[in-house]
Amino acid sequence: MNYEIGSRVGDYEVLEVLGAGGMGRVYKVRNVISDRVEAMKVVLPDLAGDADLADRFVREIKVQASLDHPNIAALHTALRLDNQLLMLMEYVEGVTIEAVLRSGRLPIDKAIDYTSQVLSALSYAHARGVVHRDLKPANMIITPSGVVKLMDFGIAKMVADRKLTQTGRTVGSLYYMSPEQIKGAVDVDARSDLYSLGISLYEMVTGARPFQGDSEYSIMAAHLETNPPPPIQVDPNLPPALSEIILMSLEKDPAQRFQTADAFRSALLSVRGPVPTAATPAAAPVVVAPPPPPARSHRGLYIALGSLATIAVIVAAVTQIPKFRHTAAESAPAAVVLAPAQQAPSEAPPTATPPAAAAPAAKAAPQPVRRAAPAAASVQAPAPAQQQPVAPPPEAPPPQASPAPAASAADAAQAELLEKLRDQGSMLSIRAGTVRTSLNALRKTQARSGLGLRADMAASEQRMDYLLSQADAALQRGDAAAGQRNLDLAEKEVSKLEKFLGQ
Repeated sequence: MNYEIGSRVGDYEVLEVLGAGGMGRVYKVRNVISDRVEAMKVVLPDLAGDADLADRFVREIKVQASLDHPNIAALHTALRLDNQLLMLMEYVEGVTIEAVLRSGRLPIDKAIDYTSQVLSALSYAHARGVVHRDLKPANMIITPSGVVKLMDFGIAKMVADRKLTQTGRTVGSLYYMSPEQIKGAVDVDARSDLYSLGISLYEMVTGARPFQGDSEYSIMAAHLETNPPPPIQVDPNLPPALSEIILMSLEKDPAQRFQTADAFRSALLSVRGPVPTAATPAAAPVVVAPPPPPARSHRGLYIALGSLATIAVIVAAVTQIPKFRHTAAESAPAAVVLAPAQQAPSEAPPTATPPAAAAPAAKAAPQPVRRAAPAAASVQAPAPAQQQPVAPPPEAPPPQASPAPAASAADAAQAELLEKLRDQGSMLSIRAGTVRTSLNALRKTQARSGLGLRADMAASEQRMDYLLSQADAALQRGDAAAGQRNLDLAEKEVSKLEKFLGQ
C-alpha cells in the first residue's frame, strides 16, 4: 500500500511521517470526512509473512483501547487494510523528552513534574493489569501546555496474557530495560516500569544515563551487576532525598524498589515540597535544612508513602526499625520534622504551625525535642523567643539558658552516634576480612582448574572495599549520615558475598 505524503489510505490523507521503529511506522493523517488530524500507526512488514507480529499488534490495539487517561495517548479506532493493521490514535502535538534532553538536563521541578505525570498514567494502567515494558524518554511527549502523554504501548503486556511470552526473548530499549527484562523473565510486572522510569528520571536530572557501555553486552551486564553512580555524585546540587529515591527505583531486586507507581509518585512530590512565595519565606529552610537520613530509613518511608492517610503512623514505624534502633535513633527525629511538610506540600497550615505546636510537646517529651534540635534548628530555635513575652514574673529563668543544654545534648548525641557507627564499621570490617580470605582461597582453587571467580562476585568485592573506605572517611570527618549510608550499602555487599560463600 502507498503511504507517500499526499496519498489516500481509506478515508485518510497522509500528511507527514512522524517516526518509525521496530514495531511500525507512524504517520500524521487527516480524516477527509471529519477533517480531524490523527496519528496512524502501520505495522511493518506485511502481516501476511509474520503471524507473531500480527498477534502482537492486535494485542497492542486491545491494550490501547482499554486505557482512557489524560496522560495516555488515546486510541480512536483500528482497521485492517490489505493484510496490514492500522491504528488511528490521538495526534499529540509537542516534543519528546528525549528531544529536550539533547539540549541538556531538565530543571529539577520540571523533571519531577513530568515524571509524576507519567507515574499517574502508570498507576492507572497497572491497576488494569497493563505493563508498558518500553518506558523511555522517546515515548513521553510534552505538549505545549505542559501535559505529558505516554506513548507506544506496542510491547505492553496484559499480566494475564502469556501467549506471546517466549523464553530467551527480551524486548524494550536496552538503556532503559529492567534487569528482569534482560534476563528474559516471563513474569515481568509493574515494578519493571518503575525501574525504566527511574533510569529516565536519572537522565532528566543529571543529563547522563546511569549505565554506559561500548556494546550491547556491556550495557546489559551493567544493568545486572553494576550499581549506578548516585545522582548526587554527578550533580552535588541535587537534593539528597531525590538522589535516594532514584537509587531506590534502580534496585536490581524488584522487591527492593517502590512497589507501586503511587508510592514512587508520593515520594517524588515530598521532595518537591511547597512552591516558595513571598508570603511563605520560611518554607525553604524546612525542606533543605535537615541532613539526609540513612538510605534504608528512607526506603521504609518511601515504600509506605502510597497511603498518605497513614503518614504519621509510617514515620513512627520507621523510627522503630530494629536495624537502626541503636545506630540511627538520633537521626530519626529529623525525618519526623521533615515528613509532614514534604508529604502535604499543598497544605499551607502545616508548614506555618510547627513552631507553635512544638511548645506543648516540649513539656511532655523534652528529650526528643533536644535531640531534634541540630537537624531542625531553623524550625525550633524560635520557640523560646515566642514564650519570652508571655512570662509575667521578671524572676523567671531567662529564655537564653535553654539553647545551651539543647546544643550540649545534641553534641553528645552526635558523638554517641559516631562512636556507635565506628563500632558497627569495625564489626563489618571483620566480616569483610573473612570474606576476602575465603574469596582468595576460592580464587586459588579455581585457578588450578583454569577458572576464575565469577565476575559479579568480584565486582561485589570491589564495591564492598570501596564502600567501607568511603564509610571510614565519612566517620573520620564526622559525617554520620554519609557514614551510615555507606556502611549500609557495604553490609549489603558483605551479606551477598557471605551467601555466595555459604558463610
